[in-house]
Amino acid sequence: MRADDTSAIHAGGGPSPGARSAGRLMAMLDSGISAAELETTLSAWLDDGAIDQSTAAAARRLNARLWEASRREGLLRVLYDTATDLTGIRDVEAVLKAIVRRTRSLIGSDIAYLSLNDYDSGESYVRVTDGATTALFRNIRMPLGEGVLGAVATGEAPAQSADYLLDETKSHLESSDRAVAAEGVRAIMGVPLRAEGKVIGALLVADRHPHQFSSDDVALMESIGTHAAVALENARYFSEMAHALARLDQAQQQNLAHVRDLEELSSLDRRLMETLASTGSLPHLLTLLAESLGAPVFLVSPMGEPLAGIAADSDFTSLPALGAAEESVATSSAVQFEVKGRKYTAMSAVAGDQHLATLIVAEQLSTARLAVLERSALVLSVSLLFERTFQDAQYRLQLELIDDLLSPRSEHAEALSRRAGQFGLANHLQLVVRVVGVADDQRQRALSVLRLRAEGTPGIIALHESHLCIIEPFERRTGRADGTGGAGDNGRSIVEELKRRRITASVGTSEPVTGFAGLSAAHTEAHTVLRALQALSRDGEAADRAALGTAGMLLGAMDSPFAGQLLTAQLGPLLSYDERRGTQLVLTAWMFQEKGGAMQETADALHIHPNTLRQRLDRIDALIGATWRRGSRSLDVQVALRLWRMKTSGVTSGA
Repeated sequence: MRADDTSAIHAGGGPSPGARSAGRLMAMLDSGISAAELETTLSAWLDDGAIDQSTAAAARRLNARLWEASRREGLLRVLYDTATDLTGIRDVEAVLKAIVRRTRSLIGSDIAYLSLNDYDSGESYVRVTDGATTALFRNIRMPLGEGVLGAVATGEAPAQSADYLLDETKSHLESSDRAVAAEGVRAIMGVPLRAEGKVIGALLVADRHPHQFSSDDVALMESIGTHAAVALENARYFSEMAHALARLDQAQQQNLAHVRDLEELSSLDRRLMETLASTGSLPHLLTLLAESLGAPVFLVSPMGEPLAGIAADSDFTSLPALGAAEESVATSSAVQFEVKGRKYTAMSAVAGDQHLATLIVAEQLSTARLAVLERSALVLSVSLLFERTFQDAQYRLQLELIDDLLSPRSEHAEALSRRAGQFGLANHLQLVVRVVGVADDQRQRALSVLRLRAEGTPGIIALHESHLCIIEPFERRTGRADGTGGAGDNGRSIVEELKRRRITASVGTSEPVTGFAGLSAAHTEAHTVLRALQALSRDGEAADRAALGTAGMLLGAMDSPFAGQLLTAQLGPLLSYDERRGTQLVLTAWMFQEKGGAMQETADALHIHPNTLRQRLDRIDALIGATWRRGSRSLDVQVALRLWRMKTSGVTSGA
């Protein structure tokens, strides 16, 4: 300020113009004024002589320092807010995104991105970006030490490039250069991220125009990077701790579930043992298992046949079901299978190397439920062994009893009655005897089926003289209350039951007799009826003497003089002709009658050509007359032919 200004102040008793200018200048600097506005004001005052050059220079320096202090204060405030925000985020992914978003905003760059180091591969890879538009850039991987990214990620110092693709001072990689070019990036600057003394990656910014980043930008990036690394590590620790707690909670829940499963298994074991100790354990076991599993449960034989009173189901005899049962035997574990879209689980009960039965659940089970099923299969094996032992003992008793009943000795009559009474047979009851004829290879299986069928009903069944024999009380009705048939059905229900199991059987039934003394003759009668059915090619039928018709009438007279007279009177010429010439005219006549006079069927049954059959029939007509085929005489001839057939097949009245 000039001396005359000071004089003016003193002379007038007030501030001089220079003093007033200085006061106004201080007020402007205090309120904040841009450099351009300050320069305009200073120029005007210099022209007016209100201030000198030294004052103007001091004002410029002071304003610049005030602006720098204000800028630094603002940056520190923003940086503090950024650090606070980052520290408060607990999710790693959210922290990464917040870091690049804040960095881009503070630096004012086009793109911000963060890379993490993979020391196993020796690379640093871009983990998250903000502002990038191409997938190539978002997936850059740079070897440590290469380019700006790789150099910064080594942790040596911040690095930058004003125009990266043209910067020959930086190493280049074709794939990363292609990504940079695709994104349009020119200027790049980055700082390392350090956590606990280790470089974990890099924080970078990029612009799509070439320029040099200022030292203030670099310093700001370093500050952001320091806070970002700490926040990232904190988030990672928090995330790991959260995951550890989650795993611990999951393990605890699994342990609790395991304990509950063990408690359920313990309770099931107790109930299974109670079931095993009770009578009729198999039905109770299936009921208990169905309740525990919440699904229908079935018990089948190794061939898929129903056991324990359940209905037959073709699903259980299918190839998938049988295959699952065999696999369960081999692996000692449950096997799941499907039949026509229906889901099942099979678990076989095994004793040693013997397949006893298979449990089938109408559902595919969870791991916990599979443990229940496997435990139940063990108990089932024990139950089946107990049942089999009991049944074998019962069968041995029946086997001995049936032999004694069919050849009773008077001195054992009282003991015999006592033993028979165990099976519902008494000396005062009407009894019938049935003889069941099946193929040798099906006899044991048929015996098992019939023993299961007869379970809980009076009577006995056993092998006797190479055939199956049944003795049971006679019931004057056509079937049992459950519709399975009874004594009054002449054995038809037996034939049907075995047929359902693909076993062909014929059954001969005696007339009812009272008392054990008549059983031997009744057995002979039933056996004779069976032999007659077989001789007459009526396999797969059931009959007593009445059901045999005329053949039944002849059974009692097979060895009488009348039988010989009947054969001579009706078939004598044919018998003589066959005997002299070795032909089969009688057989041809019998087959022709049995086939109802059908030429082709008769020829097929005799395995001859229809022309040969016609020649034989013509010869028969010539020997005994054509009336044998029709009219009243045909009945006599047919009776004689049946008599002949039974005699030649070994059927006798005492067979």
